[in-house]
Amino acid sequence: MRRLVVAFALLAGVASAQAVEDVALMQRGEEMVMGKCFLCHGATGDSSSPLYPKLAGQNESYLLKQLRNFKSGERESSDMRKIVADMDDDDMRAAAHFFSRQQPSQGKSAYGDMRAVGEKLYTQGNPANGLPPCRDCHGEKGAGSDVLPRIAGQHTLYIETQLNLFEERKRTNDNAQMQDIAKRLSIDEARAVAEYLRGL
Repeated sequence: MRRLVVAFALLAGVASAQAVEDVALMQRGEEMVMGKCFLCHGATGDSSSPLYPKLAGQNESYLLKQLRNFKSGERESSDMRKIVADMDDDDMRAAAHFFSRQQPSQGKSAYGDMRAVGEKLYTQGNPANGLPPCRDCHGEKGAGSDVLPRIAGQHTLYIETQLNLFEERKRTNDNAQMQDIAKRLSIDEARAVAEYLRGL
């Protein structure tokens, strides 16, 4: 019985320490966001401008990797490289943690026919040209994983822009599969998939 009590006490202590650490990380993350990120991405990562991605609810490990890649130059962006220039790894980890804990928002699709085409491509791909379904990697609801981004609810223009960068091999910091996928999408198909994701 005593061993059981001790075990519970140890577990409670670990949980308490983790909770304290999480609060501290969230506070540091909020400081980073308000000091560096909110003008473009919003205070909670729900960017109102289609030029900048929504980061609310983004997968923490994926987002941290992107910040590190911007800092190292593996991912191109003169604006982001300036932002992360004086951030150390703990700062980036805190910002990624903060954004990952925010509530993501769903956009509204205004083009029903285009969205229907996008849904078919996302869920079924295009066997005619070897395009695999997007959901195979990004999930049924576009939630992604530790190594893949959450793309559900993302701005249409941002998705289109990233697909174009992958196609032109101007974005090479992530898996090469996206470069192959992007080149199999026509401009209209890329826009349709992006429109579908916007409302997902």
